[in-house]
Amino acid sequence: MTVEGAGITAREAEVLRAIGERLRNREIAERLHVSVRTVESHVAALLRKLGAADRAALVEAGAALRRPPRPALPAPLTTLVGRERESAEVGALLAGHRLVTLTGPGGVGKTRLAFHVAGAGGDVRLADLAPVAPDLVGDVVARALGVVPEPGWSLPEVLGDAAAGLRGLLLVDNCEHVVAAAAEVVAALLRAGGGLRVLATSREPLGVPGEVTYQLRTLDVPPDGADTTAGIAGLAAVRLFVDRAATAAPGFALTDAVAPAVAALCRRVDGLPLAIELAASRLRTFGPAELVEHLDQRFDLLSAGARTSGPRHRTLRGAVDWSYELLDADERALFDRLGVFPADFDFDAVRAVHGPGGEAALTVLPRLVDKSLVTVVGGEPRRFRLLETLRAYAAERLAAGGGEPAARARHAAHYLAFAGRAADGLRHAGQRDWFRRAAAEQPNLRAALAYRVGTGDTDAAWRCVADLERFWDLAGQRREAHEWIQRILELGDPAPTPAAVAGLAAAAALLHPGDARTALDLAERAARLARGQDRPTRAVAARAVGMCAMWIRPDAARPALHDALAGFDDPWDRALTMQGLVPISPALSEALQWGRDSVTLFQRAGDQVYAANTLFMMAQRAMSAGIADEDVRGWLARSRAMAEAAGSEADVAHAGVGLANLAWVRGEDADAADRMRDLLPTLRRLGDRRCAGRALYVLGEHARRTGDLARAAELLPAAAGAILVAGQSVVLVQALEALAALAADQERPGTAAVLLGAAARQRESAGAHLRPFRPADEDLRRRLAGALGAEAFGSAYAQGRELAPAEALRRYTLLSL
Repeated sequence: MTVEGAGITAREAEVLRAIGERLRNREIAERLHVSVRTVESHVAALLRKLGAADRAALVEAGAALRRPPRPALPAPLTTLVGRERESAEVGALLAGHRLVTLTGPGGVGKTRLAFHVAGAGGDVRLADLAPVAPDLVGDVVARALGVVPEPGWSLPEVLGDAAAGLRGLLLVDNCEHVVAAAAEVVAALLRAGGGLRVLATSREPLGVPGEVTYQLRTLDVPPDGADTTAGIAGLAAVRLFVDRAATAAPGFALTDAVAPAVAALCRRVDGLPLAIELAASRLRTFGPAELVEHLDQRFDLLSAGARTSGPRHRTLRGAVDWSYELLDADERALFDRLGVFPADFDFDAVRAVHGPGGEAALTVLPRLVDKSLVTVVGGEPRRFRLLETLRAYAAERLAAGGGEPAARARHAAHYLAFAGRAADGLRHAGQRDWFRRAAAEQPNLRAALAYRVGTGDTDAAWRCVADLERFWDLAGQRREAHEWIQRILELGDPAPTPAAVAGLAAAAALLHPGDARTALDLAERAARLARGQDRPTRAVAARAVGMCAMWIRPDAARPALHDALAGFDDPWDRALTMQGLVPISPALSEALQWGRDSVTLFQRAGDQVYAANTLFMMAQRAMSAGIADEDVRGWLARSRAMAEAAGSEADVAHAGVGLANLAWVRGEDADAADRMRDLLPTLRRLGDRRCAGRALYVLGEHARRTGDLARAAELLPAAAGAILVAGQSVVLVQALEALAALAADQERPGTAAVLLGAAARQRESAGAHLRPFRPADEDLRRRLAGALGAEAFGSAYAQGRELAPAEALRRYTLLSL
């Protein structure tokens, strides 16, 4: 079902997006300030215009409208010449096979053909592997599929879950340098079933069962002796040369006078598209016959070649060598330095990497663009890139000339400075634009951080982690952040500097949603390093301790946050610290006031995302006290609206969790379960263990209450397991008590008594405001005592009180096998 061209109105589109959020007609009417009858009329019109069978189909169409943009196929700047037959053959293979891999030498045009074939289809997702290392292949593919991986989750399983429900085409480009990792990820996608097809490009097959390889060969060249226009004009290599030559030198035409030289040139470069295009670009300087003379003088590799290289690789290197020899000294120097960029870049970065005399790049870069060595890839400001083969060649030249260390240091310095500016921008108005800019520069940011890690510069590496924390959080890239954090920790204990403190505190914040205990360990390391530092640095560490301790050591959390608040002067830092006081302040009125003050400061700074998050936390705090009034609903509605405006999928999901929890507290169990069921895939994809655990608890307890004990036995242990890692005392107590009730329903009173004892210990150890507002089920206690006898019940209950929650859960699981 497609929305485009269906003739839907702007108001109908608003209704469709709301349906995609699974809102009811009444909720849509409240949001759009119209009557329910008006909404019903729009829904009927949408069903008719879109040819949808039912509301579920509208939900899918509306969700597609709201789905964040995936990496798009770049619009081609030139025509694809001479690949008509190959395009048809690859298209036919894709129609009958789930994995087709285009193989061939570098420069043969695998990517260009793949983009052309993919662009002719419908839903296409792009995973460009050129700028990534093997350990990030899964993350790049995950982003292409709309999945946000998280440390601790099985990436193949998450990708498989996503692929099972997808159709369309996934284009996995530039696999050759990560072929093993790419093969593993693609195999996981295919094993999941579903309608997803994969088109890959690589210099060698992936080796995945069911793979069909298509060897992309060089373009057809004129046979020996063919040297007339009529004899060569229809051949693919000649057609490509003529097309590009007409662009480089307007007025160029294939005539009998130049046909012999054109034919000889195409033969001598073996019909390789990259070599042909580079040759055509030189027509601004040399005629076709002169180009052939240069080939005779410069490209011995084209005739004899190096014995250690394959013939196609020799030809490509020869073509690039020849182009490189035509550059002047300034052009060569800049071209070499551009080899440090793993992906596209802007002009400011070019000047920075150029080094002393960077102003010269203003005139040299356009010359490299004219000579087809640098490609303009659009954007505002304009962005540039080197084709991957040219980038590797430039990097090799840079290393051979001894300039690599200095160029990479300048590259790292430029992008670490950019990370600092982005960190500030993501706190204030314009954060969406800064997020877009940081996302565009991510390959360069990775390279800069890798350089600092590789050189052992721990202080700069931790500063980079601190600056990238907000971007990683908003992008849902905590799994990647975890990998970087581990690499930096392996460098050894950092020196007690503000950068190290900020980096460790940021690391703690990034890990906290998924692993509260590890996060608290890092926060406490930051606090130890902060001793003797200035007041703001000590405040950063104290806030990290307070935030990470709130669910596992609440006695330490509140004093630490108050210490942090006293140390901050910056309004944004104060707002974030106040946000941390919302869930842990004993008095509800005090907690909500901290929240109101936090929202005010965040909004004043222009940070809509954290303002939305604070409103969600206020609602959760009120509901933990048993309050589920219209004020709470209003906070959640504001939270969702702000998150939508800021483009934060995670905070939109949090607001949805809050609304589901509101229904649960109000006793609307079925509605709460429906909402949590809809949200759970998103929460899992985002890697939010804490909210996923809450959703699993609601679903599991609803299943138990409605008599579906088998389903409850799947969901409730999963809820407790997720919360044990993420930390959340309220839901942990609820999950343990629900498991106790489930064990009783399963006629396992001894196990139930042990779980009830473990739950009681957790309930008592949490502060009054950090435990469920409903008391423990005394009826269940009496029921178990009656079944076991008072003495046996007391013994099992006491045994449970001595168990840590993880051990109690383990015993339940083992006894259930």
